[in-house]
Amino acid sequence: MITDIFGWIGTALVLFSFTLSNMFKLRIVNAIGSIAWVVYGIQTEIMPTIFINTCVLIIHTIWLIKNKKQWVNLF
Repeated sequence: MITDIFGWIGTALVLFSFTLSNMFKLRIVNAIGSIAWVVYGIQTEIMPTIFINTCVLIIHTIWLIKNKKQWVNLF
């Protein structure tokens, strides 16, 4: 049951992230959702889930580093 919670939280965050118009906020929320999915994948030992969400996290991290000037406009 607790394992499923991480999957549902990840799903909700990823879906919510696509409603955001600010690309920086979208990537932050989506990355947090991906972290929840990685936790879910580890708990359930589903390697494709771990792999794809780790890749998504890397992509978001690279983008966030390249566009760190937008951090000022976050709040």
